[in-house]
Amino acid sequence: MSTWTLRDRRRDLIIENIGGGAVRATCDGELIEERSAGAFDDTEIGLGTVDDDIEQTVLIGLNARRSIRSVRLVECSAGTGTTRIDFVPPAGTRARRRYDWRERHPHLFAARHVLTTGLGMLIGLLGISALLSAFFRGLLPRIDWSWLPDLPDISPPDWLRYIDPVYWISRLLPDWDWFGWLPDLDLSWLQYAVPFTVAVVIGLGELERRRKRQEREREADDGSPD
Repeated sequence: MSTWTLRDRRRDLIIENIGGGAVRATCDGELIEERSAGAFDDTEIGLGTVDDDIEQTVLIGLNARRSIRSVRLVECSAGTGTTRIDFVPPAGTRARRRYDWRERHPHLFAARHVLTTGLGMLIGLLGISALLSAFFRGLLPRIDWSWLPDLPDISPPDWLRYIDPVYWISRLLPDWDWFGWLPDLDLSWLQYAVPFTVAVVIGLGELERRRKRQEREREADDGSPD
């Protein structure tokens, strides 16, 4: 039985996997609700309203074996929007090792989005074929394929254009330069700037969620009795 925990507002929230895709939610030892879900499904358990206007929901995700793969507390408020806080995974699991590594290296963990985006751009610039060729150049022997015959011409016949609606629309519309008034701007840099900006925003969002969770834990510790 795996147990995911979270200390929130002086309460101990626990999500337990009781087998067969069934999960149990408790708060300070009292049962809240039990739910069942299938493989790769997500299920929600409502916790009600706290602090007058914050609606809390626990989002639980299951894996292929119908075990818990992620648990997250989702808070919705008209004033602060939506806040997501991850539960602490059980000790000794891969999820816990990932969680502990994220806690030790929060900035590096958040920067993974930028690194993967940069790698994707590098592949796009160099070309996947060039990267594979450079990787396998020393592994595969060079084979002369010139003896193979040329492929036949498989270009489509000209009459196919008559069933293309774009062909008829272009003949019916006048030959106007519809977008000639637009300035000739070089916006090619956007294909690199936009993905990086999105990656940075996602990384900063993860750091902000971690900061809110730490503040919540400090408030819980300060309010707990000695």
